[in-house]
Amino acid sequence: MKVAWVLLALLLAPTGPRDHYPARLRNVLDSQRATTSQVEWTGTWIGGRDAGLVERYVTRKAGDAVWESNRGDENGYHPTVYSAGPPGSSENELPQPEITEDGPRIMDEEWLRKYEIPKEETAGTRNSLIYDQQAWYLDHAERPLTGTVQPLGTARDWLPVDLISIGLAPCWWGIGTDGNPFQLPESDLEGFDSATFAEGVENGLPTVSAVYGGGRFRLTWRFDDRYGGQPAWTAFERDGLPVYSSETEYEKVDERWFPKSVRFYRGMSTSPYKMIDVQRATFDEPWHIKEITPTDIGALYGTQFGGPDGLKIWTGAELIPNLEFWDLVELYDIPPDPRITEMIAAPQQTAEQLQEFWHRRMVWRREAYRKKYGEEPWLVKASPKEKDEWDVYVEKFLAKHKLPEPGVKRANEIRDQAKKLRDAYRRKNAAELRKAKAENDSRKVAHFEGIEKNIFDRVLVRSLEKLVHDEKDAPKKEP
Repeated sequence: MKVAWVLLALLLAPTGPRDHYPARLRNVLDSQRATTSQVEWTGTWIGGRDAGLVERYVTRKAGDAVWESNRGDENGYHPTVYSAGPPGSSENELPQPEITEDGPRIMDEEWLRKYEIPKEETAGTRNSLIYDQQAWYLDHAERPLTGTVQPLGTARDWLPVDLISIGLAPCWWGIGTDGNPFQLPESDLEGFDSATFAEGVENGLPTVSAVYGGGRFRLTWRFDDRYGGQPAWTAFERDGLPVYSSETEYEKVDERWFPKSVRFYRGMSTSPYKMIDVQRATFDEPWHIKEITPTDIGALYGTQFGGPDGLKIWTGAELIPNLEFWDLVELYDIPPDPRITEMIAAPQQTAEQLQEFWHRRMVWRREAYRKKYGEEPWLVKASPKEKDEWDVYVEKFLAKHKLPEPGVKRANEIRDQAKKLRDAYRRKNAAELRKAKAENDSRKVAHFEGIEKNIFDRVLVRSLEKLVHDEKDAPKKEP
């Protein structure tokens, strides 16, 4: 379900000292990398219940951020998933999985058919992102009410896979691999940090083998100098028996040897169970996205992200605690994005009813704040002598792009939302910013000032640019 770049391999490769890795292995992990890139590729399932399913991926990189978008097949479908059983059932009543070399497998076909979740219910775009040293995930980017965020060091699932060094991976395991470039579950990498490496030649190709786990595990790579020394064949053995292997073909793209196709095999099988095929890879092109944030993968103002520090909410500029977000809503009158409002409201009430409820909460909370602190919780503005510079920016933007009336209306809504968010942050951070300046705490000053810049860049500018892009892509009406 995943994909990334060397950045992830460097951050999340097994944690032992890499200076004892053979040079051929280090060279792959340190492969030439671009500042920006975009790769379009597919993952095809062969055999089993999902035989023939072809998931479509796009992986983008900008600086340290990596965004992988799994759009599913042409219907948005993904591999089959199952419910845990009927409501109220205990785990003892459910068939227990058989633990095989390919992972847990339920043997009861009747149970599988009964509790198979229809693919329509899990269809949609699945977006994973490495941003700000964290792993972000939206299971359904078209309905981004909730997501997950984890620190990179502890994230297990949903991490992009290291596509540029995918030839090092003997299998396509996906979840539970801690993002390691070998795509093996933790249990099969136990002891790798102290592996013994050996170099040799097999089938006329230079090889590197790693033996670890008290001799139980062996990883072997064959490198092909026709492809700049990239791994063309990889195999994993457990207790002397073949478990996984892969074959990788490459092509040269902008002076880089990049994977063209990968085939994954189980045991002694000569038929792959999974294939990766790259349709197009580009590096450092002027049209590439230059910055990737959670907003780009679909997060809205009000999208909730669960993580180790509890529930936090995305504002378009940063992730803040749940209570702080509802202060923005109820004290500063900045309700969630209308799409979030509709998702929260349905099906018990309408969006208008929910907005009315928030308005009543706002009136009550503002009055309570006024009584407690003797001042308004929002900014009271004097009549400005000059136009707000954000108003000027939007006016120039609209003059340049000449959007139709609905586009102009949406641009002004984006401007108003951004300004309200900016003003709310100015008000609630004013005392802390004054204190930081008085104490010459440049780090804190930069943090508070950086928030306003992020709101301008990401909530205002990027949203307006996306609006123009959407207008260009919108179907034109017939005359």
